[in-house]
Order: sequence, then structure tokens, then C-alpha cells
Amino acid sequence: MVEAKKPQAPDLRDVERALVIMAHPDDPDFSCAGTAIQMSRQGIEVTYMILTNGDKGNHNPLVTRNQLILMRKEEQRAAADLCGVKQVIFMDEEDGFLRPTFELRKRVCREIRRIRPQLIICPSPERYLVGDGYINHPDHRNAGLVALEAIFPAADNPMFYPDMADEGYLPHKISQLYVTGYDDPTVEIDVSADLDTKIQAILAHKSQFDQPAEMEKWLRERWGDEQADGSRRYFERFKAMRFDRRDEEEESD
Repeated sequence: MVEAKKPQAPDLRDVERALVIMAHPDDPDFSCAGTAIQMSRQGIEVTYMILTNGDKGNHNPLVTRNQLILMRKEEQRAAADLCGVKQVIFMDEEDGFLRPTFELRKRVCREIRRIRPQLIICPSPERYLVGDGYINHPDHRNAGLVALEAIFPAADNPMFYPDMADEGYLPHKISQLYVTGYDDPTVEIDVSADLDTKIQAILAHKSQFDQPAEMEKWLRERWGDEQADGSRRYFERFKAMRFDRRDEEEESD
């Protein structure tokens, strides 16, 4: 049996801009807010792209759909601000019915070419079951598909969407991809020092939590990794991929 390799520290030396592509408002905060905080502190320009409008994320019949959409956008902007994230893009697909359509792929591709990130963070399209008691939301999986299909083969190939060149959006190849929710992560980031801010960002999504104090307790207990000395450390982990020009040429053969 091959033993899994221990995840390594990230290499962000070539990263000036990072794009986080997620399904719902609050997904970036659960999955990678600590990483976003650290990147922003290093001067990396981080952008969140939220693919759906979050209009299913509440069970209160007194809240209308349009009210909820506006509420969740405000909450995500507030959470992003806590993390040093300056821009949040809302693609406004319907919550619960996200699909990797040709139209959405083009819209995401346009934003990749506009922002020109070196690093993209997205969910795993392969994660169906989590632990023993949670079925992963289909929007999470499809957000991963949307991101991957926009990255390759579309974003860096001039034969895809040549009309974008007329808009000034030229092909762009990312250098790194981080995938969240992967069973065998290869990169881990210690976010212990920023845990309080990460939790504040999660709790900024007030529409999602009836008992924020209980949620905070649950978050601290869920994420904490007990160390040999009895202390707890907190990590965000990713499957990391790195691309170079040679990889691109081999794929096109």
C-alpha cells in the first residue's frame, strides 16, 4: 500500500492575482478564507466569483426570494472585506440548478481573461459524499466543472471565443490550480493565526445561522487538528496543480 505524501506548504512566489470560483455566497469563507486572508496580506489581489445567487439558502417563509438574493450578496461582500478581498463577482445563476453550460463557461472564461489570475481556487467536481452524514451539494460539484472547463481548454486557446479579443480579453493561461475538498490534498496552509477572522467571515453570512455562537463552537472543534503537545492547529488543504508552457504544448499534440 502506497502511503500518501504529506501536504506541502504553498508556493505563491509567482502569484500576483488569484481568482476563487465557488457556487454560493459563503462557500469561499468555509473553504479558503484563511488562504485569501494570507494572500491579501502578501499583496496578492484576490477576487471571489460566486456562480449562483444563493436564492435557496434560507427556510424562512417570510423572506422573499429577491430579499434573500440581496441579503446574501451583502453578506458575501462584508465577509470578503474582512478577508481583504476587494472584488466579488456574482454570476447570478439560480441556486440549486447550477450546470456547466456553454453559456456559463464563456462568461467565466471572459472573467478569467479579464482578471488574468495566476492562481485559481475551485471546488472538486468529484466530491459526492462527505464523511458519514453529508451529501455534497450538486452546485459545489458543478462549480468545479464550470471552473475546470473554463480553464481548459477554453481560457488560453485563441480558437475559443475569438470575439473576446475584440473586447480586449486575450487568451490567458493560469500557472496554478488549487482544488478544495480533495481526498488527497498536496498543499496545506496553516491558518491558525487567522482563524478568528475566518470565523468572523463565515458568521457574516447571518442569514445562514440561527445560533452563531453554537456555529462558532462547532467550527473550532471541526477544524482543529490536535498536535503532539495537545495544542490545536487549523489548516486549509488543497489538491495543487502547476502548469507550464511545455504542458500546454504536449496537451495540444
